Amino acid sequence: MSSPEAFQIAQVPLTAHSFSPDRSAIALGINTNEAQIYTKQGYEWQQVHTLAQHDKLVTSIDWAPTTDRIVTCAQDRNAYVWTKEPDPTSTSQYKWKPTLVVLKINRAATQ
Repeated sequence: MSSPEAFQIAQVPLTAHSFSPDRSAIALGINTNEAQIYTKQGYEWQQVHTLAQHDKLVTSIDWAPTTDRIVTCAQDRNAYVWTKEPDPTSTSQYKWKPTLVVLKINRAATQ
C-alpha cells in the first residue's frame, strides 16, 4: 500500500469532490455555484476548467469511471451531466458541455 499524499488545493471549504477514473484530475465544489477541475502537474494541482451552470451552491459531484462524465447537483435543485467534447477552436484542448437532467421525482436532488 502506498503512503497517503496531502495537498493544499483551495483556501476555502470544499462542499464536494470526485477524482477522475485514473486519479490524474479532481473536480471540486469550492463552496460556490461552480465546480472546478484540477489536473496534477508534477507535485502541484493546476486549475484547467470551470463548470459554471448552477445558480446556487454545488453540493455533490461524481465522476463516472467508464464514461468519463461528471454529474453535479446543487442547492438550485438541478443536476447537470457534463460531457467532455473536443474544442473546435483548439486541436489539443477539450471543453465540458452541460446537459440538464430532468428528474422525475417530487423532491429536489442535492446529493
